[in-house]
Amino acid sequence: VADASHELRAPLTVLHTRAQVLAQRLDSGHLTAAATDAGALVADTRVLADIVDGLLASASMAEVGSEMTRVDLSAVAHSICVRMTAYAESIGVRINCEGNADHNPGSLDVLGSEVSLERALTALVDNALSHEKVGGTVDLRVWRDGQQVIAAVADDGEGIDKAALPHVFDRFARGEGHTTRAGRPSYGIGLSLVREIVQAHGGDIRVSSTLGQGATFTISLPAAPASAVSRQTGPSSR
Repeated sequence: VADASHELRAPLTVLHTRAQVLAQRLDSGHLTAAATDAGALVADTRVLADIVDGLLASASMAEVGSEMTRVDLSAVAHSICVRMTAYAESIGVRINCEGNADHNPGSLDVLGSEVSLERALTALVDNALSHEKVGGTVDLRVWRDGQQVIAAVADDGEGIDKAALPHVFDRFARGEGHTTRAGRPSYGIGLSLVREIVQAHGGDIRVSSTLGQGATFTISLPAAPASAVSRQTGPSSR
């Protein structure tokens, strides 16, 4: 129940924010924008249904072994950024999504469960937003490094105390000082679940942080075999 509650909280917050924006559009008579928001709202409900299906199937990460499909991690990251932008803007935070614009087709693909990987990255973005300051930025980047596909979620918020770093992935470890959660309690389950998903995909997750300067969570996953991949690329820059 605790796992399900945590996994559903972030998408429900996004869904609630989207509904509020839609209501404002309708009140102000902006019907074209409202139609766009309504379409996004429908898409959000589909995402919520996927999460519920994933929770039912993944009590022991069983779906990873039974649904090993090819997943474009860059496309997953972009979808998350689009879906969570309205919520981020509502708390005064900007989401910046970057992928290798010039990457070879398939070079950012991994093998696994798209639903589970989306859950993991969504949880990391939600965690970053909850520790971010108003006016801050959350960066979600995906790039190729040798035989690994890397996804990193970074914020410039409050950071993590050095003594707490070894315990951030412990089950029920509780982070303090959520800056934008506004009454939403943290039960410390999310990061533990993220690690379970990453490890079930044969990957690794690590965190680096400087107190007062933000934190970066980095996921490394084995790249899917692809004959089209011919060169190594690094993180894009602006």
